[in-house]
Amino acid sequence: MKLSIGVLPLKSDADIILHPVKYKESVSYEPLAEEAVIALLAKELTYDLVDDKTKEFFDDMDDGYLYSESNFDEFDIENIKKSLEDKNELVLGKDVLSHPRKENILKLANLLKLVNFDINETIDSNDLEEIDELDTFDGSVVYVCDGENDEIIVSKQFKIANKINSDKILVDGKEKVVKEDENLKGVFGIIFDKNEEYPFKRVKIN
Repeated sequence: MKLSIGVLPLKSDADIILHPVKYKESVSYEPLAEEAVIALLAKELTYDLVDDKTKEFFDDMDDGYLYSESNFDEFDIENIKKSLEDKNELVLGKDVLSHPRKENILKLANLLKLVNFDINETIDSNDLEEIDELDTFDGSVVYVCDGENDEIIVSKQFKIANKINSDKILVDGKEKVVKEDENLKGVFGIIFDKNEEYPFKRVKIN
């Protein structure tokens, strides 16, 4: 079973895709919630396999708060659990590798090796830090995808939320051609630009 977290769904070939941008059958959560999502996943899948120090860390987690604030669902973790095979693969994408809490996330992800996940990047340490409080993204928000073109890919909900009625708009002063994708859901648009930081950003739309 191949699982991806933090890989834009339009670019992932995983069996189960976790990402804030909701596309087709992908599983969504809030931007910047990768730490909470992977912590919840690791706790559910590895609790009986970890050492006492890690068990204590899991016991101290406020699962209810993390599920609520990350907008992640226990049902989705159960679905992942049922899909596990003898060998599994976890692909951590740009969102994780550019996350301000990257180091702790990679330590949490490393625990998933206990349930036979091959993972593209981890840190082998049980020196885990408390999960950070989750930030919120209000207003107009886009995902900055690597590449260069003048399009903004949007959902119907994004057009309604941002009162878009024309084929071209300004995003932070730059003209973009509006392209609606019926498979895209939710209120995040997708633009293309060079970006080395966490890909979600608040923008001004005119």
